[in-house]
Amino acid sequence: MPVYERGYTHWQPSGERAYPAWWVIARRGITEPLKSRWLLILISASWVPALVKGIMIYLTIRAGNLLDVLAGNWSSIDATGFLAFLEGQRFPVFILLAIVGAGLIARDRRDNGLSLYFSRPLGLRGYVGGKAAIIIFYYFLVTLFPTLALCLFSYLVAPEAGGVELLLLIPLRVLLFCSLMGLGISLVLLAFSSLGKRSIFVMVWWTILVMGTETLQLIAKGLGNSSLQAINFLGNYHNAGAWLFGAEPRLGVSSGVSLAVVLVLTGAAIVVLRRRIRPVEVVS
Repeated sequence: MPVYERGYTHWQPSGERAYPAWWVIARRGITEPLKSRWLLILISASWVPALVKGIMIYLTIRAGNLLDVLAGNWSSIDATGFLAFLEGQRFPVFILLAIVGAGLIARDRRDNGLSLYFSRPLGLRGYVGGKAAIIIFYYFLVTLFPTLALCLFSYLVAPEAGGVELLLLIPLRVLLFCSLMGLGISLVLLAFSSLGKRSIFVMVWWTILVMGTETLQLIAKGLGNSSLQAINFLGNYHNAGAWLFGAEPRLGVSSGVSLAVVLVLTGAAIVVLRRRIRPVEVVS
């Protein structure tokens, strides 16, 4: 029957629930970068340290204490050893998040996409939540997921060595730590992205924040100035989480100081996001 002869048709629900707006944003933002071969190569390369640590764990269990002494944290299957592994992933985190997260809001601002987003039933929380979920997922790809794989591998290789610790307690600590760190980092990176309209400038700011503060922290450490070590951006997250893993402080300041720095940075990022992203923004 032609359309013009059908007349009025009652609306018939499909029975399918609509996905939350934040999930629609997150799903697209997660799947699109995975189409890049170079990004997949980078992610694969980020798993090489996990592969090396797994080999060292296996060899240590087979060879005994001698290799354990030589390998250090690389062969450790206690909580502090996995925290050391997460620390070692800082450079992959820096590179991957710069590529994926720098343009998440900057591109929308450049292309006047915010007005298009907020013309739909979407609020600020849904928009930021969807964008943050993208960053958190890619952060998990090089931190949480390889660490959980190492916990499972360690248990399968030596179930008598870890038991409940490797199967439950350490994974829960890693999950909590990575979730909180991923959330904090994502908000800070999104705040940077909201300040500009070009991804390259956001990448420069991100580089200064991550690599610049780490360089200054190393200089402060060399000069014996412990208080200035709290300037290390990513280092503060690991130092704040040291108590969760029962480890010694990673910087020259206490875990409480680093936690305070992290909370201040997160609060500042939220303020920036609320001011830079407005649902009623007018396209000029």
